[in-house]
Amino acid sequence: MMSDGKTVSRINLVLAVLVGIGILGLVNWIGARHYRRFDWTSSGLYTLSEKSTQVLKALRQPVAVTVFMTEGSPLYAETQELLRRYQAASPLLTVETLNPERNPARAQAFLKETGVMQLSVVFRAGEKKKAVSLEQLAEFDFQRAQMGGEPALKAFKGEQEFTAAILTVTQAKSPKVVFTKGHGERPVEGRSREGLERVVESLKQDNCTVEEWDSLVAQRVPEKTDLVVVAGPRTGFTFPETDALKAYLAEGGRALLLLDPEFSQGSGNRMVDLGLGGLLDAFGVRLGDDIVVDPKNALPLMGPETVVARSFRSHTVTRLLEGLPVVFPVIRSVGVAEKLPAGVTATVLIETSAEGWGETNLADLETKVEKDDKDLAGPVPLAIAAETGTGTAKKARIVVVGDADFASTGGIANAANLYLLTSSVNWLLDRESLVSIPPKSTDQVAVVLSRGDVNRITLFVLLILPACAIGLGIVVWLKRRR
Repeated sequence: MMSDGKTVSRINLVLAVLVGIGILGLVNWIGARHYRRFDWTSSGLYTLSEKSTQVLKALRQPVAVTVFMTEGSPLYAETQELLRRYQAASPLLTVETLNPERNPARAQAFLKETGVMQLSVVFRAGEKKKAVSLEQLAEFDFQRAQMGGEPALKAFKGEQEFTAAILTVTQAKSPKVVFTKGHGERPVEGRSREGLERVVESLKQDNCTVEEWDSLVAQRVPEKTDLVVVAGPRTGFTFPETDALKAYLAEGGRALLLLDPEFSQGSGNRMVDLGLGGLLDAFGVRLGDDIVVDPKNALPLMGPETVVARSFRSHTVTRLLEGLPVVFPVIRSVGVAEKLPAGVTATVLIETSAEGWGETNLADLETKVEKDDKDLAGPVPLAIAAETGTGTAKKARIVVVGDADFASTGGIANAANLYLLTSSVNWLLDRESLVSIPPKSTDQVAVVLSRGDVNRITLFVLLILPACAIGLGIVVWLKRRR
């Protein structure tokens, strides 16, 4: 009887263990298919916005993501965690991590296949690809670095960049962007600080095709052009050229005008007439014959003509600029007419502080810059967005900035200059969804330990805790012996 009882007990124990294992497996199976991820960061660093969720739900083709990073790369952990949220939101998105240190042969093949030359996150769909570099993922505060410390992570732009990349590689159409030439505009090829190589590179990464248009030779905007860019002309446009631009805009065209203050030769107090007055008047935009100064927002060791703009009006173009400055090396004012033409809407995008002004005494800029009654009083407008159109017809849009230096290779990396350029282009191309997700702030908690603190922690972990465990075991053993 005793033996039978032990057998039954053992059978019950085995059955209980098997049932427990079965329940645990069932819970894990259910949890693997029905689970929720939580974001415990105070800023919701890993919580996908409604825009990203909609983009992922609307996917109709597979998107392959390759994290081309080492485990010690900056933002590696943040990137991996955020991409897990993307992957969980859509079965069409797959994520692969490629560590170039662990798999150099595969890394070389990947570099040759994609043309990517730096650590980045690469999105691919069909023949299209978009690389998001480490520099694009973060905003850093370099104040600590100036005192010998490490730069602090100010904001994480992962969601903004990743969702934009997904939209870029899944869009059916590649917008055609045309740069004018023949008037001394900034070069789009070659490598120079004054050129627009970085701008062209950014446009191509955003699934745009880029061409040049010699408007003096072919006095008609190329067919199927989605955006015309006039960047830093030094001589005026002729009437046939401006007529071609007006006809293009009248049909719902788009234009980005970056118009430097260019002085006439032999006349230090007068600027070149660029011949664009009639075109700008149609949108209620006024181009100032002045140089803007803003002593309140000047850069140390730079002249008064270098303007650090921090004041932005509410608009799609400025959505990502809040809290970030834009640096204009030399800029002229761009204002709005008191009475706009019928059907036109114009918005000031950026302006100086109230202490800024538009200096009209251009002949004495190097020796005397003082505000007087002839100058344009602040706040001085620096960039304008305008659109015209009624009914269901496509609206014509333009963005006018009184400077092209900010977009040059030597200036585009400053502060939020690239944001201003790309946001303007995306608004002009009706790609507002690419500028709808702002960067998210990060909460960094720094723990500073002295050598003595490290020694005490080491002693506690390696000696005291194990000794306590051993002592407790001895006490239990002694009590059981009694």
